[in-house]
Amino acid sequence: MKSIRISPRRTFAALLLIALSYALGGHANVRGEVRMEYLENRLAVIHKKTTATNILGVVCIIRAGSAYEGSKENGITSLVQALLMKGTEHYTAAQLALAIEREGIIMETDASEDYATFSVEATVDQLDRVLELMAEILFNPTFPENEVAKERRNAIANIHLQEDDKFYLTMRRLRELLYEGDPYSRPPEGSPETLAALKRRHIIDFHSRYFQPENMIVSIVGNVEYGEVKKCLMRHFGSRPSRSVNLFTTTKVIKPTLRKADVKKPLEQGFIIIGYNGVPMSDKDYPALRVACALLGEGMASRLFVQLRDQRGLAYAVGSFYHNLRLHGSVMGYIGTRPETLMSAEKAMRGIFEELAEKKIPEDEIARARNFIVGKYLIAHQTNLRQAFYLAWFHVYGMGLDYDEKYPALITAVTGRDVRRVARKYLSAPAIVILSPSASSGQPSHPKRSE
Repeated sequence: MKSIRISPRRTFAALLLIALSYALGGHANVRGEVRMEYLENRLAVIHKKTTATNILGVVCIIRAGSAYEGSKENGITSLVQALLMKGTEHYTAAQLALAIEREGIIMETDASEDYATFSVEATVDQLDRVLELMAEILFNPTFPENEVAKERRNAIANIHLQEDDKFYLTMRRLRELLYEGDPYSRPPEGSPETLAALKRRHIIDFHSRYFQPENMIVSIVGNVEYGEVKKCLMRHFGSRPSRSVNLFTTTKVIKPTLRKADVKKPLEQGFIIIGYNGVPMSDKDYPALRVACALLGEGMASRLFVQLRDQRGLAYAVGSFYHNLRLHGSVMGYIGTRPETLMSAEKAMRGIFEELAEKKIPEDEIARARNFIVGKYLIAHQTNLRQAFYLAWFHVYGMGLDYDEKYPALITAVTGRDVRRVARKYLSAPAIVILSPSASSGQPSHPKRSE
């Protein structure tokens, strides 16, 4: 078996000093050694020893998610994740919950477009017990019929509950516009229609297809030696046979064009979300586009916040974020505003995005955006659980183990010229979704817009 070893770096200081230290290439080698190995059944294992705390962070990522689902099974990954701890071959749901609580272990499951996660926090002396329980839950769930029915109802009810959430409604529609014809156009949680059609046999089949050792990455960060980690993994994971997993990969090329959609809802406020097709993390333009996104709408000193909220009073909520996907990526901005200011808010928002390509960007503004990104990133790394997640996430996205170390330096190397270049390249043909009150809300709808 081949092992890969690197020694990543960690600094934590004031945000300006963080950026400066990375720009100058200095580092403090205190984050511990990162090691990766494949077991004989092709399970990928990532380990990093840290001594700052005796809290253990364990993350298992499974390559499954809405991007790998068929249109008729949309939402099945999320449903499987919700059912994993509802009964196994050796535990009922109640027995499993009691065992976890008695041990003081925190376990959580989640699902997204590109992967499903199983995350655990415990103390380092619980390593063997943690991996024993994880293996039982991941490989031996029984999916009791009554639990399937209950979780399916809960999932559908949750979707209906979110139909009054302005961000959820507009984001769901924007996803359809941005990634039309691509699996990414479908939401990870599924729809009431697809969830209602999912039966226990579909769930068992999906689990059997994707929950195989060769389709998993287990990342462990904590004050424990790799020898002990490997011994426990071999005991609970290594003996599991693995079947080949055929992962569907889309080949669709998305050509950005101006796309608009209106959503009506009996609400008192309006909401706009704008998305520009960008690039995945593996693309050379990603760091500059990521900084552009932060400059535009991340933090109270960002352009969207200052110009739309502080100066013009158009927004009760405003911001931007980067939607990271394995094969795509998008810069997204949003604003909550009064119904009567929807048109002016849309125009102003688009203007802020598009003027980024036209005028020279002050260096202090670029520095703020870079520092904001790097600062949040390093703060997130203060827990072993988040460190374990990042290492596994970058591996799933094909970035390599050293990307966890390289990322801050890539961000701090971005210049104003880089930002203007990617703004010209990507921030010109948005998808726009506008949520406005319907007639039943008692609020006038905004007049028809001209394009």
